[in-house]
Amino acid sequence: MTKPFLTDQQTEVLKLRELGLTQKKVSERLGTTRENISIVEKRARTNIERSRQTLKEWEKIKAPITIRIKKGVDILVIPKLLFSEADTKGIKVRSNSVDTITKINGEKKDIIKNRVLTHDLEITITSAGEIKLN
Repeated sequence: MTKPFLTDQQTEVLKLRELGLTQKKVSERLGTTRENISIVEKRARTNIERSRQTLKEWEKIKAPITIRIKKGVDILVIPKLLFSEADTKGIKVRSNSVDTITKINGEKKDIIKNRVLTHDLEITITSAGEIKLN
C-alpha cells in the first residue's frame, strides 16, 4: 500500500485543528510548542496543495481535450467552442450551455468582467464528458 503524503503527526494536527482547536491548544495536547505545531500544520497544508496540483495535472494528461480560451472572449461563446471540439472527438459533454456558463462564472468569476475573460482560461474535457476548469 502506498503511504500518504501526510505524516501521522501532520494528520493528527490537522484533525485537531479541524475540530476548532487553536495551535496553542493542540501543542498543549500533543506536548510540544505552538511554533512546532505551526510548522507541522504549514508543511501538511503544503503537501495537500501539492497533491491537489498533481491530481489536476494528471487529469489534464488523461483528458483527450484541452482547450485554451484567450482573454477577451465572451463567456457565452465558450460552450459552443467546447461542444464543437467534443463533437470532433466523439465525446458527449455531460452539461448544457447554461450549466457550462454557470460553472465558469462560479469557479472563475475572478477572471470575468462584463461577461468577458480578463485572463486566458484552460478547459479540459474528460473522456466521460466532464468539463474541468484549470
